[in-house]
Amino acid sequence: MNPGIRKLAALLLAGSSVPAVPLSAAAAAASAELDYPQRPITLVVGFPPGGASDLIARHMAAYMTEDLGQKVVIEYRTGAASNIAAAAVARAAPDGYTLFLAARPNTTHKIMYPGIDYDFVEDMAPVGMLATVPLVMVVDRQSRVNDVPGLIAAAKAHPGKLVCGSAGIGTTEHLLCEVFKKSAGVDIAHVAYRGSAPALVDLMAGRTNIQITLVPGVLAQIKSGAVKPVVVMASGRIAALPDVPAIEEYGLPGKEGGTWYALVAPRGTPPAVIARLNGSVNTVLGNPTLIRVMEDLAFSLPQRGNTPEDVRLFIAEEIARWTAVLHDLHIEAPR
Repeated sequence: MNPGIRKLAALLLAGSSVPAVPLSAAAAAASAELDYPQRPITLVVGFPPGGASDLIARHMAAYMTEDLGQKVVIEYRTGAASNIAAAAVARAAPDGYTLFLAARPNTTHKIMYPGIDYDFVEDMAPVGMLATVPLVMVVDRQSRVNDVPGLIAAAKAHPGKLVCGSAGIGTTEHLLCEVFKKSAGVDIAHVAYRGSAPALVDLMAGRTNIQITLVPGVLAQIKSGAVKPVVVMASGRIAALPDVPAIEEYGLPGKEGGTWYALVAPRGTPPAVIARLNGSVNTVLGNPTLIRVMEDLAFSLPQRGNTPEDVRLFIAEEIARWTAVLHDLHIEAPR
């Protein structure tokens, strides 16, 4: 063979082999994404066991474990209205093996917890909505308060003496306490706990007087008579508590009176993995058995589209809405 031709052939062969390594690596990465998941997944929850967050996390973890073929394990990291947990997930590897149960308090963390170094919008990748949840105001069973007029009268007779316990500073429970105080024109003290479950313990023990909390986390206590429901913090009555009036029946605002849960992952999680998780969420939420369980616990399934983009747009709306509420109530970060 002509030496020049031999040299050209050698160069061409060498050149054709160069892309083989990166192409092989890319193919391996793509294969790993398509084979996802290959090991257990951690679902981080920012509130302690016993409340509504725990309930929905446990149910979703069980059903997603069955759908994905790998165990979904719950990890609790409490504090700062779940924003400590959110920050930890934001720093996790974006591989789909660490997820976060997001909720309404994460939309106002820049105002309420500016010292926690993460950005809920920039550092998280939405996966799918899980449910919306109504809230209810309850009092301990020994209380003489039975309705909103009675509560307002008691608060005005004893300014600053009644205590409203909440799941933490910046939670929906806390903000609805403040909305109620302003709209009713009363002075009620606020005490923050590290979750709704410990707040409920103190309410039943008589150490606080009022709690505005998520219906799923208190439904059993209402049915057993351990606490008394006063009013649902919504514009209309709910199926789980049909005999309990809605706050708007008393001429007070109820539009802010609900919260929600969504599944998110660290920013940079591969699109194929996000798509697999979103598909699993929607498959699970379509399970008739889970639908009945959710309805019995007062969770409502998503009433809108449930793609990652839908969740991103919804979160943007929630940030704008609740930021306006905080400014209106003059609520700032705890000192």
